[in-house]
Amino acid sequence: MRVVTPFSRRVDDTMESFIMGLVEVAARPGMISFATGLPDNDLFGTDALVRAVGDVLREDPAGPLQYDTASGFIPLREYIASRCRDVLGVDATYEDVIMTNGSQECFDQLGKMFLDRGDGMVVENPGYLGAIQSFSAYGPRFTGVDVGEDGVDVAQLEEALSHDPKLFYSIPNHQNPSGNSYSDAVRVRVADLVRGSGCLMIEDDAYGELGYGGRVGRTMKSMAPDDVVLTGSFSKTISPGMRVGWMVVPEWMRAEANRNLEASCLQSNTFCQKVVHRFLMDNDYDLFLDGLRRGYMEKKRIFLEAMEENLPGTMRWNDPDGGMFIWLRSPEGTDATALFEGALDEKLVVMPGKPFHVRGGANTVRLNFATPSEEQIHEGMRRLGRVCRRLYPE
Repeated sequence: MRVVTPFSRRVDDTMESFIMGLVEVAARPGMISFATGLPDNDLFGTDALVRAVGDVLREDPAGPLQYDTASGFIPLREYIASRCRDVLGVDATYEDVIMTNGSQECFDQLGKMFLDRGDGMVVENPGYLGAIQSFSAYGPRFTGVDVGEDGVDVAQLEEALSHDPKLFYSIPNHQNPSGNSYSDAVRVRVADLVRGSGCLMIEDDAYGELGYGGRVGRTMKSMAPDDVVLTGSFSKTISPGMRVGWMVVPEWMRAEANRNLEASCLQSNTFCQKVVHRFLMDNDYDLFLDGLRRGYMEKKRIFLEAMEENLPGTMRWNDPDGGMFIWLRSPEGTDATALFEGALDEKLVVMPGKPFHVRGGANTVRLNFATPSEEQIHEGMRRLGRVCRRLYPE
């Protein structure tokens, strides 16, 4: 009999995740998905990307296929640093920018660099499940701080920071899953709390460019530059499949971050970095983003109107000013797992809110309005309405 090699404690520590499993479920025939965080296929700049791929290969056929520096393609890093200075208020140089395989890799790298088993880590409650799953591999003690309409609860954050956590993970703009953004007052207070605390804040800006009226507030990195790592990617704007992400790190951790990334994967994708850079050079990125914002704002309008038409008055939801998600709540004291299961019976996939929480959240559901077509929105909402009226009648 073969003796099975035991897995590491890190594998045992890594949380389960609904996210990619639901992608597979949503792909089954007849299913409609409001569950995953996929962008709208119709909003990809496909024609411009085809031209960029051709130009990159035609002008330097071998270069895009070769290894590059561990930190990434320098012209793209220079572009990101320039945008940080001009748009995000962050005084960055290209040396502060490290390219990664999507922003998900940023979380793994930062967890590997800073977390030992049993270290404290603060996360938003609810918070992005994919990031929490990534950090869970390093065995931290998670402390959740609640997120409301104005962002994180600063009193809870102050209390959590008093216990000397290593990291604080946050999404200040159009948060996944709630859709909420930090108010100006909360941003100032959070910066004051984090600055000099010894706790490194991870500012995930995945949805920062998708505010329907533009960016909603100052970046935390601009307010506490030595205490914040800013992470971002082109996954929600240009292409998630290309896996081009980045992080802007303080100067004091540059060398260690580069060494850690090189040891992990040598470098991120040279070819896709060069294609993204060419796309940015040949197109007006802000004009392109305006088109995305208009597209998602219209999808949100259609989605909310369908909710009003089909869902009973016992259900509550928000109206976010950016991003791709609606935060749905069933009556207090109920468990939305029944809603998730009932929707599956109707061939509709929704994302339960409880897995995004360190505590509570049983009566919440995250809905993505970006992925489904208009026809799917109307039909899916009719299916969701039937389930909600059965479970939570007026």
